Amino acid sequence: MASADDVLFNYVSRANPKSNDDLKRFLRRYLEHREEIIDFTATWRALSILDTVLPPAVIDPVEERRMLNHAKAHLRTLQRHRSSTRFAR
Repeated sequence: MASADDVLFNYVSRANPKSNDDLKRFLRRYLEHREEIIDFTATWRALSILDTVLPPAVIDPVEERRMLNHAKAHLRTLQRHRSSTRFAR
């Protein structure tokens, strides 16, 4: 079973949280994470609305690099997990 973090990462990387069709698809696929997906989607959509109203935030290069490195590490972990799952079959 996938963790909530993995499900949400897949949701934003392979779907569009603004799309009702994608939301429905992920809710059907991951029933055990229904609340997390709904909460995440509501927050994502609210922040998207605020992005159109508020001025853009100043980007901190150090924080941006830290977040990018974290995302890359997460992606490598997912890829290793998929590779080991394929060999286990």
